[in-house]
Amino acid sequence: MSVRTLATDEQSSAARYLVEKLGLVDPTAEAESTTNSAARRLPALAGARGVLLDNTKGNAGPLLKHVGELLEHKYGVQPFDTARKLVYSRPADPSLLDELARDYEFVVTGVGACGSCTSGCVRDAVELESRGVPTVAIHTEVFMNSAIAHSAAFGRPDLKFVAVEHPIAAVSDVELKRRATALVDSVAAILVGETA
Repeated sequence: MSVRTLATDEQSSAARYLVEKLGLVDPTAEAESTTNSAARRLPALAGARGVLLDNTKGNAGPLLKHVGELLEHKYGVQPFDTARKLVYSRPADPSLLDELARDYEFVVTGVGACGSCTSGCVRDAVELESRGVPTVAIHTEVFMNSAIAHSAAFGRPDLKFVAVEHPIAAVSDVELKRRATALVDSVAAILVGETA
């Protein structure tokens, strides 16, 4: 069996397919020279209508639910709806992001708790922000460096994230609520443009 080396143009075509069609990040690429602008922050949270974007990672939904309830009780946001991605490791479908941008004033998404789901959450946040929707992505502490690197690769080195203790998949609901309580003020601060 012989092994054929790909020509440079074949390698380039394959790399474009992986990045453009599959949403993968080229770890050797230079950061994009243009940056997407941040969505305008909310003037206040009281009465604002938001949505929780559950990436379907283990325990992401319950953690987001606790964050949403705390934002409702502590900051007076309207009761949350929840949207779910089909696959945690991929960016959300553009039509879903369009719907969220049309119907809500802000988005809280998560949870980035591995390499691919962190990339997907960051990509979703970048896309929602580019649609004018303030978005906060929650990542476990272990994957915060990955989130920061991905945001730079996606042209948004200024994107702010909120960290949660790692892991989240195998913890009790009581522990998830404790963790949500610890991070909810940081979520609120990012949504209104204050330092978290």
